[in-house]
Amino acid sequence: MGELQARAQRGETPAEVGAWLVQELGAVQEIQLVSYMFQAFEISLKALKGAYDWVGLGHGGAMTDDELNQLIGPLVVRSGDRELVQHPDGSRTA
Repeated sequence: MGELQARAQRGETPAEVGAWLVQELGAVQEIQLVSYMFQAFEISLKALKGAYDWVGLGHGGAMTDDELNQLIGPLVVRSGDRELVQHPDGSRTA
């Protein structure tokens, strides 16, 4: 999470951070990207679900980098003092 957060703090866009993550993980599954981004940043799961259509995932999506940046940007780093809690239904809250 530290590198993702550092990139956002340097001013990288969601598309740039996502592209770096995809490059680091190789063939990334959408759920992995969503998990990393949700844990690192103050982004709703609903917005991240919409990001599944991003072209940067390489699965034929139609969402452009600019559209992704508008959907989930600017990236706000999740505070380290907020613990994520997973509920029995699988949902999480901070």
